[in-house]
Amino acid sequence: MTDTGTVIVGAGPAGLACAAALRKNGRSSLILESADNLAASWRRHYDRLHLHTAKAHSGLPGMPMPGEFPRYPSRLQVIDYLETYARANDVRIRFRKSVTRIRREQGWIVETIDGEAFDARTVVIATGLSKAPIRPVWKGQESFAGKILHSSEFGNARAFGGGRVLVVGFGNSAGEIALECAEEGLEVGMSVRGPVNIVPLEMFGIPTATIAIAQRYFPYRLVDAVNAPLLRLRYRDMERLGLQKSTDGPLTNMAEKDRTPLIDIGTMAEIRVGKIRIYKGIESSDRQQLHFADGRSADFDTIVLATGYRPLLEAILPDCSERFDGADRPKRGDLQPGSDGLYFCGFNPASTGLLRQIGIEAISIARSIAER
Repeated sequence: MTDTGTVIVGAGPAGLACAAALRKNGRSSLILESADNLAASWRRHYDRLHLHTAKAHSGLPGMPMPGEFPRYPSRLQVIDYLETYARANDVRIRFRKSVTRIRREQGWIVETIDGEAFDARTVVIATGLSKAPIRPVWKGQESFAGKILHSSEFGNARAFGGGRVLVVGFGNSAGEIALECAEEGLEVGMSVRGPVNIVPLEMFGIPTATIAIAQRYFPYRLVDAVNAPLLRLRYRDMERLGLQKSTDGPLTNMAEKDRTPLIDIGTMAEIRVGKIRIYKGIESSDRQQLHFADGRSADFDTIVLATGYRPLLEAILPDCSERFDGADRPKRGDLQPGSDGLYFCGFNPASTGLLRQIGIEAISIARSIAER
């Protein structure tokens, strides 16, 4: 059994940030990563992905993003930054170490699929929210004659070679994939089951996330009320376009329901000109024909399920349900639910940017561990 100070599970931004913050606090750590490379989820994302938060607020602790990066860095630039960050902070990573179980003894035992076990005083789970794709099922799905793939399997629209594409969902991945397909000249639909929030990437030339950072000390419902007139003016045609506006504002939905708004990078413009058509939720399918909740039907060749992910913590934590009171993840802002040396980083989506939130959490976790 390998003895170590802190074991960190996952070599994505959260794991790297925690390792760097621990090092600054004089504590050793070892990251266990199931993939062959760090930032594995970023390497799997679709080609055109860019950050929706400005680089000025997206750097991890101790290292801002390079000045030569554009305001919204690309997927490949984020990967390059994370590799540089790991080297600069002398982060220790063991690759191809898939964790199968984390259990409590005098300290913590972290077991891997190859039979190795690591004895740790503290453990940080940094695998994040995007672990297992959520794939909805509808009546007749098995008879669909086209291709069904999850957004995690989408690379670029050129791979479709034409045809009719339905994107299921209305989050940021859904919006960006639908936009790319429309720009590629495909016939595009979006299946949107419930009410939604939309915010622009920028307002008055200022990144929306930067505005959210400036407003972060005010109650989120108050901020939503202040921002509502501007958003209503910007997206006053939502219902005419077939979208149902949420009765709660974007910050309220994030804080209370973990529902992230669509950050509009051009998707709404394509919806307005009819290049992206809005449909309700899928009720059933019959070969290439899909039937929607509002009674309409349409034919599609490909369905992209941009329906999110599950953290899948129950796969490695035997006491997952008890620890989280029946939920599948920690409560918002709870970095150590059991107060027993098991920490969680990267499970809190934030209006001010996930990478920024990860940095804040990593610093807090490292200080807590250093004080144990």
